[in-house]
Amino acid sequence: MVNPNQYSKNLRLICAGGVDQVTKNMFIFEFGNDILVVDCGIGFPDDPSPQEELIVPDFSYLLARHKKIRGLVISHAHFDHYGAVPNLLSKLNVPIFASQLTCEFIKKKTEEFGIKPKDIDFRLISHKDNKIRIGAFEIIPFHVNHSVPQSLGLFIRTPIGNVFHVPDYKFDWTPVDEEPFDMQKVAFLAGQRKPLLLLSDCLGSTKSGHTESEKVIEENFEKIMNKTAGLVLITTVSSNISRMRQAINASIRTGRKIAFLGRSVEQSAEISRSLGYFSLYKKHLIPARKIKHFPFSKITLVTAGCYAQSGSALEKISQNKHRLIKLKSKDVVIFSADPSPPGVIGNVNRMINNLSRIGATIYYYEIQENLYVSGHGTAEDIKMLFALVKPKYFLPIGGDFRHMRSYQLLATEMNYKEDQVIFAKEKQPIEFSPKQELVVK
Repeated sequence: MVNPNQYSKNLRLICAGGVDQVTKNMFIFEFGNDILVVDCGIGFPDDPSPQEELIVPDFSYLLARHKKIRGLVISHAHFDHYGAVPNLLSKLNVPIFASQLTCEFIKKKTEEFGIKPKDIDFRLISHKDNKIRIGAFEIIPFHVNHSVPQSLGLFIRTPIGNVFHVPDYKFDWTPVDEEPFDMQKVAFLAGQRKPLLLLSDCLGSTKSGHTESEKVIEENFEKIMNKTAGLVLITTVSSNISRMRQAINASIRTGRKIAFLGRSVEQSAEISRSLGYFSLYKKHLIPARKIKHFPFSKITLVTAGCYAQSGSALEKISQNKHRLIKLKSKDVVIFSADPSPPGVIGNVNRMINNLSRIGATIYYYEIQENLYVSGHGTAEDIKMLFALVKPKYFLPIGGDFRHMRSYQLLATEMNYKEDQVIFAKEKQPIEFSPKQELVVK
């Protein structure tokens, strides 16, 4: 238990990303001689091109205080939350606290930077853990639903107050891979002492109602497969293991074999196999190189390139340049990914046009909305989290300013005051005094 009497300093929070933007999530908690970092993600340029690099958080604050860093906690295995870890590790060697799945994704990414996994200080954590001490901080992870398994929210005890850090989440009562959001644990932790602060996902705040369950996606995949006489190609975010499993389940029920195509998707599938997520599907999965031995009417391909990434498998297919796949008029392509990340709409539309010229049937966001379910809670989910935690202050994260403002309006609907919602600016220090008074620098 953190002893508040041994400290007299302020709690400082610096958002190095993840505020006034959807991506590049990184949050620095500092108290006395101890720093705890939560997430270390990549940002994406507004108008991506092969020449433009991904955006890395500014590490200068951490580099200047490297002796104070006690650990880096990664909430889940999405690139905008872990993608910059290799960049940080190339400058600093810090312990990394993450779930087993997230650690495996980080290992793959760091190997691309020439960093060997054995040289990284991994500390495995799970939603079952309690009281993980990291310097002056004590964290208790809890399970949340998102579009990748083993996603975690964090309860952080600090010397002057308790903080809930809930990055990407939603409430799903029929999830594909795991249990529903652990509301019981959150309610118990919140009830111990009124939380000082809630940092939470605001991306869905402009949409009404609750986010739909992932369950509806699998049903729609199966309907399309049943009426398709040719190949079914499904493209999604490479880390979306839940969506992969839905594609597999629907394919098995419709008599199709499944193959993974594209480096990032193949890596995710390999990690999933190693951790047992695909253990029941072995006889239904085939290597991409063997699809030529089966009629395409009996094949489902899960493919990389849903955001029209240059050089991706789907881009090559759309240009009729892939060595294994030549689409025909009876084939189907399903886009099952969020169509709205920064800077991708134009490129995705161009790819859809190219696929349409080939003659395949394309299912995408403009003509069928029920092939993608967001991993982010919408207005009623956000209000439910507010009701569970009941913090003194709120800080919206993981969204643009319009999402942050809408998040504030949701709080006022629940009788909180506008000034209880903090609009953080990137790299601007926010401090709380030992009396839990807000000090904005």
